[in-house]
This record gives sequence, structure tokens and C-alpha cells, in this order.
Amino acid sequence: MEEYTVLSNGKFNNKHSKYKSIKYTNVTLFVIFYLIELMLQDIDGNSQAVLAVFITFFISRYIIREMFKKNPDFKFKIPKTIGVYIAVFMVKNILINLLLLSV
Repeated sequence: MEEYTVLSNGKFNNKHSKYKSIKYTNVTLFVIFYLIELMLQDIDGNSQAVLAVFITFFISRYIIREMFKKNPDFKFKIPKTIGVYIAVFMVKNILINLLLLSV
């Protein structure tokens, strides 16, 4: 697999040298949000609902990868990754709260 192509055999090349900072940021944010979720669940006395963290991770990763496919040289990769992650988290929580309030 060549490190300089964004797509390899129709799959996203996460070994691309310019994608490393995004990959590490995504994993770090996943761990941070997972720990926050564990703390909040412990405070609320609920069981651990880790599925929400995985949903945020996969949606954020998809959006960032699409941005990277369009332009691997875009600036501010880490702040944009953090921004996308937080925006997805907020939108997801708003939608979940709206669905729970309507039931």
C-alpha cells in the first residue's frame, strides 16, 4: 500500500503520512469522551452506555475523512478534528434529547 495515496483499492488509506495527526487526535478524543461518559454515568447512577461514544467517533471520523479526501493539505487539521468531534457530539445529544422528550 502506497503511503501517498488517499484511497487504496477503494478503501481509505489511514497510513497516509498527512493523516497521522488526525488519526491520533481521533483516538485521543475517543478516549477522553469515553472517560467523560464513564464519569457522567457514574454520577447519574446509570449503567455504562458506551454506544454513544462509538457513534460520535464513527460519525466524526467519517466527516474528517471526507474532508481529507477532498484536500489532504488542508490547514488546522487538529483544531478542525476537535471541532467536528464536538459539533457531532452536540448535535447527537440534542437529537437524542429531542427524541426522548417527544416520547
